[in-house]
Amino acid sequence: MDIIRKFYDMDLKKVMQIWYDGNCEVHDFIPISYWDRSYGYVSRLIPKSEVYVYEIDGLIVGFIGVDEGYIEGLFVHKDYRGLGIGTKLIAYVLQYYDFIELDVFEKNYGAVCFYENRNFQKLRSLPHEDLGEIEYRMCYRKKKEE
Repeated sequence: MDIIRKFYDMDLKKVMQIWYDGNCEVHDFIPISYWDRSYGYVSRLIPKSEVYVYEIDGLIVGFIGVDEGYIEGLFVHKDYRGLGIGTKLIAYVLQYYDFIELDVFEKNYGAVCFYENRNFQKLRSLPHEDLGEIEYRMCYRKKKEE
């Protein structure tokens, strides 16, 4: 059975593994040492954040983190990508927000296309403060009911 639920502290190890593996896989233009250095900070931040996990038969296969209308991260385990899990996580979060933003690296073509296909719009592009890589700020605004 598939469910989306709030993150529990006991989920941290699995969520961090998905976060780390996902970043290393899709950001081959960023040194792995950056993710190694960021690991401790992110693992302390996640339990304090609004995070939802996607489970299939009790196994966490993805998650989304949000902070006041900003998507901090959306990750799906590589074996479960392309099954609509990311779309379901975004739809879940959009129940609570009329406007939401995120940053995505320009070179992460798959993620840029994923968000564009879900009606996110590019607002601007700026270099990442630590890496210098270009990031797009993207947003989604719910359409007003007519």
